[in-house]
Amino acid sequence: MEIREIQAIEGANAFSHRPIIRAIVDLQEWTERFSNELGDFRLRLVENLPTLADHYCSRGKLGGFLERLEEGTLIGHVIEHVTIDLLTQAGQTIKYGKTMGILEHPGWYEIIFNYEAKEGAIEGFKQGFALVKTLLEQGPFDVSQAVNRIKEVMADYELGVSTRVIVEACQERGIPVHRLNEGSLLQLGYGRNQRRVQATITGATSSIGVDIACDKEMTKKILSEGGVPVPWGYIVRTEEEAIQAFRDMKTPVVIKPLHGNQGKGVTLRLKSVVEVRAAFKVAQTYGDWVIIEEYIAGQHYRLVVVGDRLIAAAQRIPAHVYGDGSSSIEELVAQANADPRRGDDHEKELTKIKIDPVVVLTLAQKQLTLSSVPELGEVVYLRDSANLSTGGIAEDVTDLVHPDNVDLVVNTAKVIGLDVAGIDLVIEDIKESYREKNGHIIEVNAAPGIRMHHFPSVGKARNVGKAIVEQVFPAGNGRIPIIAITGTNGKTTTTRMIGKMLADQQLLVGMTSTDGVYIDQKLWVKGDMTGPESARTVLRHPDVQVAVLETARGGILRAGLGYDYADVAVITNVSNDHLGQYGIETMEDIAHVKSLVAEVVRPHSYVVLNADDPYVVQMAQRTKGRVIFFSTEKDNIHVRKHLGVGGTAVFVRRGMILLCQGSESFRICSVKQIPVTWEGKAKHNVQNALAAIAAGWALGLSAVTIRHSLQHFSSDAEHNRGRLNLYELDGVRVFIDYGHNAAGIEEVAKTLKQFKGGSLVGCITVPGDRPDDSIREVGRIAAQGFKRLIIREDADLRGRKPGEIAQILYEEAVRIGMNPNKIRIVLPETEAFRQGLDSCVPGDTFVMFYEHIEPIEEEIQRRMKLQKVVAFDSTPKVVGV
Repeated sequence: MEIREIQAIEGANAFSHRPIIRAIVDLQEWTERFSNELGDFRLRLVENLPTLADHYCSRGKLGGFLERLEEGTLIGHVIEHVTIDLLTQAGQTIKYGKTMGILEHPGWYEIIFNYEAKEGAIEGFKQGFALVKTLLEQGPFDVSQAVNRIKEVMADYELGVSTRVIVEACQERGIPVHRLNEGSLLQLGYGRNQRRVQATITGATSSIGVDIACDKEMTKKILSEGGVPVPWGYIVRTEEEAIQAFRDMKTPVVIKPLHGNQGKGVTLRLKSVVEVRAAFKVAQTYGDWVIIEEYIAGQHYRLVVVGDRLIAAAQRIPAHVYGDGSSSIEELVAQANADPRRGDDHEKELTKIKIDPVVVLTLAQKQLTLSSVPELGEVVYLRDSANLSTGGIAEDVTDLVHPDNVDLVVNTAKVIGLDVAGIDLVIEDIKESYREKNGHIIEVNAAPGIRMHHFPSVGKARNVGKAIVEQVFPAGNGRIPIIAITGTNGKTTTTRMIGKMLADQQLLVGMTSTDGVYIDQKLWVKGDMTGPESARTVLRHPDVQVAVLETARGGILRAGLGYDYADVAVITNVSNDHLGQYGIETMEDIAHVKSLVAEVVRPHSYVVLNADDPYVVQMAQRTKGRVIFFSTEKDNIHVRKHLGVGGTAVFVRRGMILLCQGSESFRICSVKQIPVTWEGKAKHNVQNALAAIAAGWALGLSAVTIRHSLQHFSSDAEHNRGRLNLYELDGVRVFIDYGHNAAGIEEVAKTLKQFKGGSLVGCITVPGDRPDDSIREVGRIAAQGFKRLIIREDADLRGRKPGEIAQILYEEAVRIGMNPNKIRIVLPETEAFRQGLDSCVPGDTFVMFYEHIEPIEEEIQRRMKLQKVVAFDSTPKVVGV
C-alpha cells in the first residue's frame, strides 16, 4: 500500500471549521481486509500502542476503538487512529478524525484529522502509515523513535515562544493572524489595516535602528554621545591587539563578538592575559571583529521598552547547577537539561544549558573542570553572561525598577531608534538609581526575546506580547469588511454588483471572481480566482479597504476558505452541478459544502439566503449570523415567517423591489430600472440583484446608494463581462454567456424566448468532469429551449475522449424530439461560434455559451468592423411590451 497524497487545509473546510490534514492512501492488497481477519495484527498493534485503549471512536466510550478492532474494521480506519495516537504522544491535541472510501478509485481511502502543528501532523501521518504497513508485513516498529521524529519536526517549524505570545495576544483581540513563512514573519490583520511583525520586530521598527543595535560599537558610540552611560573599550581584530587593549585598560574586561547576539561568544570578568587570549579565540569564532571593554560589576537586568513605556524587567541569572556531592558538573548539566521546561532552542520557557568553550573557560577561572564534583548544595555558575539562550533563568523585578532607571532605558530605546527594545542594564541594585549605583547600559537588542518575561522562573509574568500588539494596533482589530458569495449560479454577477456598490462609495475594493482578482477595479491576476489563495491575495494587498470574494465549491473542497470569517455571506442558490466530483454525489452534498460560507460568520454578521431555494433556506438553521432572505416569489412563506419575527427580507411586489425589516418597508427601485434584469424578464438576474441589495443593506449602504449603483450596472463587457452580453451583427442578436450547467442554460433560454424575432439558436457544451446524467440534462434543457443547436466541446476535456460529450448531448436532444437537421456538431469553440453565427439570418438570436471569452470577443469585433449597415432596432423587444 502507498500514500497518494497528503495535504494541509488551513482554513475552515467542508469537514471541519478547524485546520485539517487530508490524506489519500491506496491500500492495494489490503483493500477490504478487516482487522479481525489478520491473525495477530490486533495484538501486535495494541502492544505497540497501548494508548489506543483511550480512543472512544464512534462508540463514545473508552475502549471504543478496541471494540471496533475486535469486531473488524478496515485498514484505512486503523491508520487514522494510529496517526492520532502518535500525534497525541507527540503533544498535539487531536479531536476529530474521519475515514472514507473514494468511489471513483476502489481501494483508495481519504483520511481526515485536525491538527495543531501542520508539519508535525504531516510527519505524524507518515509515521502512522509506516507503523500499520510494517505490522501488516510482520516487521518490527520503534514507536518511541517515531514519536521523537514527530517532535523534532514540530520543533523545527513551530513558532517560538516570543512569536507565539504575540499570536495569542492577537487572538484575544480578534486580530486575524497569517504566517507568511516557515519562520516568525506574520501578517496581522487584513488589507489596508494589516501590519506585519517578525518575532518582536514590528513593521514600524526602524531598519536603521536595527542596524545600529546589531553593531555593538556603533550602539555604544551613539549612546555615549546621547548621554547614556556605557562601558568604554576598543574594537580589535587580532589577538595581539586584544592583549594590548587589555594592558592599556588596566581593569577586568569583557570580550564579545562585534556583531553577536544571544550571549554567544561572550566572556566576562577577564583578569589575565591568558584569559583574554582564550576569550578572544572564542569570540572570533562568531566574526573577525571583537569588542574588548571594561567589565561593569553588578547584577544583570533585561528591561523591555515598547513605545515609550517600560513593560517588563527581569534579573537574569547565569546558567548554573547545584551540587549533590556525587555528580560531576557535566552530569549535573544533563540533569538540569532534563527539566521539561527546557528546550533545544526558543521553543520552550527555558533553554537547555549548552556546554561550550565559554563554559570551559569560566570553570577554569574557578579552578574547575566539567569532571569536578561540587559539594552538596554548592552553586556553580557556568558562565558570567546571563542570557536565557545559553541556559540562564529570569526573576521578574518590574515593580522594583527605580524611576531614574525607567527613564534611562526608555530614552536609550529612543536614542537608538527602536519601538521595541531589550535593554541590558548592569547595576548593583535595580531599586537604586543608576546615577548613584554606577549603572551602565551594556547592550541594546532589536527583536528582544520576551519569553523570560512571560515565563519567569521567579516572580510575576508580564504580558509583553500584549503590549507589542497594543503598540501595533492602538485601536481596532486590523480587519476590513469581507463579503463572501457562493452558490451554483449567479456568483459572479452578484459579486460584481456588490463590488460596484462599494466602489461607488469611493472604497478601494479587492475582488475575486471567475475571471480574475481585481484590485481597485483593475485586473490584478487573470484566471479563475475563486479559491482560498485568491482570497488571501486580496486580503494581503495593503491598499484594499473591503474584500468581495466569490467563493466556489471547488476551492472549498480542495483547500477550504481563505479567510477566518465573513461580515456578510451570500448564498445565491443550489442546483445540480459538479455531482460525482470530490465525493459530491447528491444535492444535499452540494448544499453541505456551500453552507460552509453561511456557517463561517460571527453572530453579528449577516447571511443573505435565497428563500426560493429549499436547500438554501435550510442553511438558516446552520448559521449563527443574522439572516436576510431574498425572494422573487409572491408571498414566499419563508419570507413571511421571517418578517413576522422581526427579520429582514428583500423581495419583489408588483414590480417594485422592497426591503422590509419586520413591519418597516423601504422601496429600493423598480425591477425595470435595473438594466441586467432585462425589464424583469431575466429572473436569474432579478435574483442576483436582490442578493446584492441585501448584501449592500447589511453593509450599511442606503437605499439611494444601492439604487444608483444597480441602475448603472449593465449587461455589457464593462460591468458584467461574459454574462448575457449583447452584440448586434448583421441583424442577428448575439449573446455571450458563461452558462455551463442545466440551470444556467435554462434561465438564459427562458429570458431570450421572451424577445420578439426569429429563431433562438444556442451553442452549448458541458465540462467533461460532469457525470453523463448531468450532460444529458443539459441536452434535454437545450433541446427544449432552442430552435437550433450548435454542439461544441471545451479545449480541456477533463478526461473525456474528443467527441464524447458532444455525442451524449446530441443523442439526448434527438431522444426528446429535436430534429437532427437542427443540430450541428462543431467541436472547436471559435469555429463553432463562427458556424453558428453564419447559420443565423437577420432577426435570429444566437447565444454562445463559452469556455474562453477572448477569442469570441475578438471574432465579434472583427465582424463588427466588417458588418453591413443594416436598419436594426438595437433595443430587444420583449413579448407583450
